[in-house]
Amino acid sequence: MISADFKQKIYGKKPLRGTFVKMNCPTAIEALGLAGLDFIIIDGEHAPLDEMHLESMLRAADCVGLPVVVRVPVADEFHILKVLDMGAAGVQIPGLTSTEEVRACLDAALYAPEGHRGLSFAQRSARYGTMDKFEYMRFSNDNLVKVFHVENREMAERAEELCRIKGVDVLFIGPMDLSQSFGHPGDPSNPEEQEAIRRIIEVAARYDVPVGIFVGTAEAAAKYEAMGVRYIAIGSDVSFLMNGARKALT
Repeated sequence: MISADFKQKIYGKKPLRGTFVKMNCPTAIEALGLAGLDFIIIDGEHAPLDEMHLESMLRAADCVGLPVVVRVPVADEFHILKVLDMGAAGVQIPGLTSTEEVRACLDAALYAPEGHRGLSFAQRSARYGTMDKFEYMRFSNDNLVKVFHVENREMAERAEELCRIKGVDVLFIGPMDLSQSFGHPGDPSNPEEQEAIRRIIEVAARYDVPVGIFVGTAEAAAKYEAMGVRYIAIGSDVSFLMNGARKALT
């Protein structure tokens, strides 16, 4: 569920460590929460998860106090509304190419007067109508975490403009998609991309906008934490399973 504590931690100085969740396995989500992760990102873009899966996964995370951000498949009002009504603590939006799209997504995520999110109280995020309706709308607008991908050259070049948009809580760097945009598919270590990442982090720090990134290893996480990145997704539930199995076999 939406958490004021999670939103405050996003803007704190201590890095938060999470992971992507790609499997429809509530048990695994409970285990990840008990292992000490700060958050998870349920992957609605690259994983075969539908809305019926999502509701059970959110409940499992709530059982262990694990904040959930849902990466929607596309940047549109329909998908944003669905995941937020189910009670996600935040929404993560991929595939963006313009600041106009960012503003449209914010409009879809926030209730009036800040936005125009569809209004219903008989759904999970409003505890099925048991919350005071005015308190619910205020709490949602104040504490929902909105994460926007920077995963192509166009958005990387607009980092400063993105930081000036009220309501952008995290700029999330997608190294693999960036590598394609910079002409080095699958190689995020290329110097041009690394310079772009460094600049995004530097610009965001001036505006006190948290930056997130995906990494595959603890060493990479430590590198970006040292650079000031606060919202770090380390691997995924699938990679943890694979790495654990390989380690046991060797």
